[in-house]
Amino acid sequence: MPFNSTFSIQNSTLLSEHFPPRPRLYRLRRAMIGAGLALIGLALLGQALLLLGGAPLPLLPLIMLFTAILSLPLWIGTCLNPPVSTTAEGLVVRPMFGRPVDVPWTAIAALRPHLLLPADEGLEKMLYGRRAAGPREGVWVIVRGVLPPRFRLVAWIAGLGNVALFGLSAGTHTGYEALIQTLERETGLAIVPASR
Repeated sequence: MPFNSTFSIQNSTLLSEHFPPRPRLYRLRRAMIGAGLALIGLALLGQALLLLGGAPLPLLPLIMLFTAILSLPLWIGTCLNPPVSTTAEGLVVRPMFGRPVDVPWTAIAALRPHLLLPADEGLEKMLYGRRAAGPREGVWVIVRGVLPPRFRLVAWIAGLGNVALFGLSAGTHTGYEALIQTLERETGLAIVPASR
């Protein structure tokens, strides 16, 4: 089922919502990622205008490529651990930018351990503050066919190939344990250890 299909579960009965535990930090992160993407977009536009204007800069195409590559971590940040809601028919994934995406339970292909979580408690405290000193648990939800292409960037960076996925973790989602239990119950899948 393509990601822009007319399938809609957003209006069905809401079972639970799992948002970031620190909404102010999430809004700040969203503003910073949005500003970064806007600046990169303006830089690419300016570089394209220079190129089309006939500026004698032979390395300009390479500079444009490098500038576009710099946006990849920001795009990954928009869909790495999105807020989700559960309904009787599936999940509603809310990426940082763009419309919510309906993911029916049947489209979830696998559950894997989250490999991009900080493994060091000191690093986690530095990145997320003292209150983040909790369990470093997480899972990747691998989905068939309903997520936009940018969700493939996360899998590509993690070395999982050409699949679409998003992450859920105890540090980025309220009610994490209940969410994982719902996922396992509704999909009939268990968390499979990743092969590296």
